[in-house]
Amino acid sequence: MSEKKWSTISLFIIWLLIVPPGITYFFITQMPETINFTYVLLFIIFGMLTAFFPIMRNGQPITLVMWATLPAFLMYGIAVEMIVMQLSIFAILFVTRRHQKQLHRFFLNSIMMFILSLVAAGAFYVVGAQVGSMDFWSLLLGVAVYRLVHTTTNFGLLNMYFEAKGLKNPYTAKDIVFEYATLILILPLALTFYLMLNIVGIASFLLLGFPFFMTITIIRLYSRTEKINEYIKKAGQIGSELSVMTDEELVSTQFIKKTSELFKADYVFLFSNHDQWLELERWYERKGFVERQFQMIQIGEGVAGMVLETNEPVIYSKRKDWGQYATISAPEDLESVLCIPLTHNNETNGILLLGSNRKAAFGDHQLKILDLLGSYYIVALEKARYVQEALQRSERCALTKLYNYRYLEEKLHFEMNRMRMGDIEDLSVIMLDIDHFKKVNDTFGHQSGNDILYGLARILEKATPDYGTIGRYGGEEFVYILPDFSKAEAVDFAERLRLLIRQHAFTIIPDLGDDKYPVKVSITSSVGVANAPMDTDEAMNLLRNADRALYIGAKQAGRDRVAEYVR
Repeated sequence: MSEKKWSTISLFIIWLLIVPPGITYFFITQMPETINFTYVLLFIIFGMLTAFFPIMRNGQPITLVMWATLPAFLMYGIAVEMIVMQLSIFAILFVTRRHQKQLHRFFLNSIMMFILSLVAAGAFYVVGAQVGSMDFWSLLLGVAVYRLVHTTTNFGLLNMYFEAKGLKNPYTAKDIVFEYATLILILPLALTFYLMLNIVGIASFLLLGFPFFMTITIIRLYSRTEKINEYIKKAGQIGSELSVMTDEELVSTQFIKKTSELFKADYVFLFSNHDQWLELERWYERKGFVERQFQMIQIGEGVAGMVLETNEPVIYSKRKDWGQYATISAPEDLESVLCIPLTHNNETNGILLLGSNRKAAFGDHQLKILDLLGSYYIVALEKARYVQEALQRSERCALTKLYNYRYLEEKLHFEMNRMRMGDIEDLSVIMLDIDHFKKVNDTFGHQSGNDILYGLARILEKATPDYGTIGRYGGEEFVYILPDFSKAEAVDFAERLRLLIRQHAFTIIPDLGDDKYPVKVSITSSVGVANAPMDTDEAMNLLRNADRALYIGAKQAGRDRVAEYVR
């Protein structure tokens, strides 16, 4: 059995030993002889309704049930107050249905509320106040002490609980000040409610209840508007951050992380659209990217496939609403789902699915915000792709996709400056040239020569050491820039490279003549090596020295060999 289940069972045992016997005891010993059960029923209804419609602050529900439980205490004592409070906790469970461990929370809250009712009632009697009294000043003092002790003890118990669990206390100084500030609202309201019940009677429930719930509704609507505005503001900030990124993978990574954080999603799935099927690109689970085996999803299959088919966003509050559409890869603890198409210029580029293990974790306003955020993402992704392509065009050779001469020169100067500043001790350059390449072109055609250049580029690219740079210098010449490589290490690497090229057979289709059958072609290479500071301390001299070693030491000496620069 898991630790969480043991914790819940332990709390249940404690609850069973404390709360039911305690309430039964007070019900027998403290229940007044005369009681208006209609009043009690209305207290319970008002307490539960108040719990059903909390005020949200920083994402946490704040329930002002004491405006109903405190008058119940003043009217009939601790037994009725405990009953009203405990039944209100059931309503709070429905409000917090998005959270895990509902039973755990119920038992914990029930035990705490029982203790708080007991301690606060004791403080009420200690200052000389009496249940059922109409002495205003005595009641005011008693109610104030009751509320202060109740709040202070509540924070004390919560602090003890968090320390025992080794958790960080989530309540800030502002939260504590806010809680004490509710005294200004609760005290006069509860006291007025009690006094009116004694003077006006049952009409007091209507006279105070209606304006109270109207006020709560207005506050909730205002809070909802503020929350939506906050979402829009954060979405705009995320969009701004994405817009300045020039790497596609970084754009996707940050988009997924920020979206998960904003919507408090346990899962984020990003699919790319391949016309009639979806491919999972990224799987983000509880603040981390994971690699999973995943089958392709056809259009109309699963929630994501349905969204692809209809091109309409969907939102589900619980698993049973979408379970019949689930694929075998859907996590077992996934409950709420928010899924949108990522569209741009009337084309669906992909599907984004957010998931939570909480029920009703997403609202309609979040769907609209996510749709806006998805638009930011697609635009940022296209911009990054355009920038990368433009950068590649300016820095890369169009044929081989390796760095070009311009980039190699800039990189060489950069690494030479690093050596001068002491960041690296050595800098080696290797220049490689294909032997008799003109003969290859004349025999098989220039397109076949291009195919060999491209194939060789892949070999050289794959062999590139860590922190090394490979580029096409021009024609059939290639250059390696190797920081922190001594001359001996560079020569050894060049020799291994020469053998690797010699042993490789390139498959080409000759474009000269009528026969278009694949043939195997082998080539050899000549290699020159130079080093700084051994041979020079100037960037362009280092390149020229490697070139001299290539032609004088390797080409003129018979080709298919490695030569190092000699002064």
